[in-house]
Amino acid sequence: MDTSTHNDYHDHSSEKPNKYIVIIILALSLAGIIYSFSLKPIGKDVISGKVLKVLSEKDTTQDFGKRNEIVKEQELLVEIMSGTEKKEINILNDYKPMSKGDKIFLRESLFGDNDWDMVNISRIWELVILFIFFIILVILTSGLKGFYSLVGLLFSFTVIFAFIVPQILNGASPVNIGIGGAALILIPTLYLSYGLNKKSIAAFLGIIIALLFVGIASNYFVNSLRLTGLEGEASLYLNMASDNPINLIGLIIAGIIIAAVGVLDDVATIQSSVVFSLAKADSTLRGFKLFKEAMKVGRDHISAVVNTLVLAYTGASLPLILLLFIQEMPLGYLVSLEVIAEEIARTLISSSGLLLAVPLTTVIATTMASKNYQKV
Repeated sequence: MDTSTHNDYHDHSSEKPNKYIVIIILALSLAGIIYSFSLKPIGKDVISGKVLKVLSEKDTTQDFGKRNEIVKEQELLVEIMSGTEKKEINILNDYKPMSKGDKIFLRESLFGDNDWDMVNISRIWELVILFIFFIILVILTSGLKGFYSLVGLLFSFTVIFAFIVPQILNGASPVNIGIGGAALILIPTLYLSYGLNKKSIAAFLGIIIALLFVGIASNYFVNSLRLTGLEGEASLYLNMASDNPINLIGLIIAGIIIAAVGVLDDVATIQSSVVFSLAKADSTLRGFKLFKEAMKVGRDHISAVVNTLVLAYTGASLPLILLLFIQEMPLGYLVSLEVIAEEIARTLISSSGLLLAVPLTTVIATTMASKNYQKV
């Protein structure tokens, strides 16, 4: 065996990302997020306010179809900003019970120049606390690797908000932007996980090939199912609010591609790691034998992740599913509704990309790992 090649293979120093590159990725991510949100105009239709006092409250009965529900109705004294000056107004609240100090959002009423309607409550502080808790938990459980994953997550958000969203709103092809954005997300994410080595390269190649399949399959089935993209409320108003026409069918395809990236990233990186770990642990495992052993782990991972995908999409759509079922419609009608058919297609196409990514990544990683050992 060529010992120099063997020693090179076991040199894992390149698995640790260069700290200066990590700093650069972090700086670019923060700059991208700040820049993308700085371009967003300050909203004028919806403003924020602070509850100064609950002036009065009473219970009222509202009719919700087949049942009545008691709702607390409040009169609130709220502080808002009118231009550069603070202003106090009275509003009627039947949205959610509020207390002194709560932050809310208001919209000017259509029934008077000085009347305001409460449209939402502020959840920013609670979400910040949850996010900080998540960051602490990641770092405590994963250490430096966890920090790198958080940097990768921040970079992913940067690509979405600074590249994918603006380009689609400017009228670019959602499919091309989806694939390009996915590739852009993967490069630093894989580098932060593995560094620059054959493991990360094998995972990247496996994911890209699987993503191309997902793109082709999405394009075919979205068109064959005759989806329009007009069913969701957000899609319905998107073209009305955007300065440029949005390809809603392309938007569905791009959404499937981007949603598939996270799952493919997970299975491909783990599968690549499995191959190289097996090759390192047993020098007799090469070629098809190595592929066969790695696929044992791959099959277990596939079964777990496919189930996770189905449950995740079902959980996200559970209120809608319940609403449709209580309408007592035929099952064939329900699954033919565009909003349901779209979710089924999204789940099955993403799962199909997952099924393809595992053997693809295993083949690529097996080839790379086997070449590290040459008999003299």
